[in-house]
Amino acid sequence: MAPRMAEAVDTQRALRRALAPRLGQLGTPLELIAEEVLGEEDGVIDWVAAAPDGRAFVVLVANGTGNAALLQAGLVQRAWVESRIIDWRKLAPTLAVREEPPARVLLIAREFDRATQIAAREAAGAAIVLARWRIASATAQLELECVEPERRVARAGGTPSRRPASTFRTGLSEADFAN
Repeated sequence: MAPRMAEAVDTQRALRRALAPRLGQLGTPLELIAEEVLGEEDGVIDWVAAAPDGRAFVVLVANGTGNAALLQAGLVQRAWVESRIIDWRKLAPTLAVREEPPARVLLIAREFDRATQIAAREAAGAAIVLARWRIASATAQLELECVEPERRVARAGGTPSRRPASTFRTGLSEADFAN
């Protein structure tokens, strides 16, 4: 493994080790089921976890900015995990994870770009949770907090704002298209 790649892997592992005991700061206690799972398309799932209600969580950690690629990986890995829960339960009947309710994706990154926040907000059934990690300046301790996706701006009528229909006019008539 190249030195820079090995350093990146070590940094990712160190970040994962530091974050694991702080997952409870997100409000839902998670029981870690597996770590560094080789998932779909040989992608690594940082953790597979279970919430108290048995819901599976697919957790991906990014050292930098969470973006569309991280979101896509999360959704792909969620589908992969959901398709294996029944088999895992056959192998380990006392496993805390269940087939229902559907799995969620927990993406953890230093920050998230706006497009990723909007996509997470628009996901059906709140399937995606975003969490930001940071080093607190006062204590130099690693902290973890949920990211609230940007809210839609509502118009006075209470409906989400939409772009107005285009008023572009070509000046062409039906007769111009007859030929």
